[in-house]
Amino acid sequence: MEFLSPIIGLVLNVLVQILIYRSFGRFGLLRSVFLGFFAGFVATLVVSVWVSHVFLLPSRDIVSFTVMDIMTYVSLGYCYFHFINLGETARRIRIVREIKESGSGLSMDEIIARYGARDIVDIRLGRLLKKGQIILRDGRYYIGRPSMLTMSRAIIFMKWLLLRKTSEFE
Repeated sequence: MEFLSPIIGLVLNVLVQILIYRSFGRFGLLRSVFLGFFAGFVATLVVSVWVSHVFLLPSRDIVSFTVMDIMTYVSLGYCYFHFINLGETARRIRIVREIKESGSGLSMDEIIARYGARDIVDIRLGRLLKKGQIILRDGRYYIGRPSMLTMSRAIIFMKWLLLRKTSEFE
């Protein structure tokens, strides 16, 4: 029964994220993902402790199971985040989507025109500037709001925790 805590947390994570994103679009995708993750985290913690008490586990086992449940939930949440991220940012997925939406297909020249390296960097920098995550001052870019930096650090930490890799480029 203990194994259900992280699954319940993940289901709540997904439901809350979808509900917030669809109902309150002004929050944006990233905030809805964070709020969903937090809701799932709390649910996992509560269900884990509750189940441990219902089955009258010793205190040391309650802590062990709760830590295991939280780590499992965080790993599942990490996977869910990247599942969403794939659909939003991966060029391969966007290219396939644009080919389908074009109706008559796209030539190599049309694809290259849409996805030139300079254009991709300009688009990404534009999004980061618009959201205040970076700022442009005297022709140089600096960190604005550190949300993306914090997320990057969390991803690198999860990579280290799960895969023992110390760089996002490994």
